[in-house]
Amino acid sequence: GAATRRSAVPRSTRNGNGAPTARSRRPRDRDRTINTILDAAEKLLEEKGPDGFGLAELGREADVSFGLIHHYFGGKEGLLRAVLRRTLRQMGREVRRIQEDGTFWLREAPAVLVVFDTFTQRPGFARLLAWGLLTGLIVRDDLADEFRTDAAAVGEMVEAFRQESPQATGDAAAIITTLLISSVIGFNLLRPLLTSAFKW
Repeated sequence: GAATRRSAVPRSTRNGNGAPTARSRRPRDRDRTINTILDAAEKLLEEKGPDGFGLAELGREADVSFGLIHHYFGGKEGLLRAVLRRTLRQMGREVRRIQEDGTFWLREAPAVLVVFDTFTQRPGFARLLAWGLLTGLIVRDDLADEFRTDAAAVGEMVEAFRQESPQATGDAAAIITTLLISSVIGFNLLRPLLTSAFKW
């Protein structure tokens, strides 16, 4: 009879209350879940800045549990570092693409546009990058690890830079890169204030 029918869920996958355990549920798509969390973090970074939200709020925004965020990122610092590294990785891939297709040295300066577009499309990234530099969140290994696979391409770009400008050295390339990124960060940090103040 109905009273003797067994549940479709095996006993071994049920908890003491008779409910299916986490082990019996369909596994999450790990990569998709991580990207959903990082997307939600970028949204909150844009709205509130790096120290303006907590993991519980992020969990509500991403529709995941607080524990799942801790599982993947280990805490707030790990989460913010993951946001930084994902954006740096995407930016590095795009710079490498234009280097490989031979458009890097066009007069339109596509590499500069890649940097500006990255900051424009992710307004919270400038705040996070500046905050990370000031707090020590960003360390050398973060950059080295993300661009390790692109080391050869970066070396080729520097060498091409030297050939185009014989007086250029590695220091000059570093100075130009630093000035470019600093100007982009400053522009994106100040733009909201200036736009509001001067009605631009």
